[in-house]
Amino acid sequence: MSKKLTIDKDMDAVAMADLRATFEDLADAKENVEIDLIDVEFIDSSGVGGLVFLYKRLLANGFKLSVHNVGGQPLRLLTHLRMQGLIASTRDQAA
Repeated sequence: MSKKLTIDKDMDAVAMADLRATFEDLADAKENVEIDLIDVEFIDSSGVGGLVFLYKRLLANGFKLSVHNVGGQPLRLLTHLRMQGLIASTRDQAA
């Protein structure tokens, strides 16, 4: 069983301020977490920081984070940062 979250906006500083409480709740979940980035076209350092925070907290509690439907700039950035291990699936780059 996994908790699932679909993010429907870019993961910039403003969005991450709105998502902070959600990420904290997910970090305390006693199960794996799946995040769907189907509608995310941009991630900045705040978004990356949120994913790293969630990953580390889940890992410390024995659970996993997986990110789905990553494409475009988010995929390039996460790959550049060598975070592709979190990526469970990518979306069609033509979309």
